[in-house]
Amino acid sequence: MKYRLEYISTFHTDVLNLISDLEDYPLKAKRIIEKLDKKLLKLAGMPGMYQIYEDFPIFRKMSVDEYMVFYIINERDKTVELHRLIYGRMNIRKQLE
Repeated sequence: MKYRLEYISTFHTDVLNLISDLEDYPLKAKRIIEKLDKKLLKLAGMPGMYQIYEDFPIFRKMSVDEYMVFYIINERDKTVELHRLIYGRMNIRKQLE
């Protein structure tokens, strides 16, 4: 059974920030967004395939190049809530607090 992907507003903001940060590298931005889209489609079919993030066990994490996607599986509603897309070299703990 496929889960519905639910994009939380912070995730939208993070995607827009990624595009803005890479405006001088449009091909790189396009490549990352395309990889993100492909991984999200797979995630909808198997949301438990990625590990729990130990620092914040409410989240699971999925990597896309040097970025990390943080999401929550809602079994009751059969949704995957996409919360954050964070550059891996940032202080992730601080970004999630």
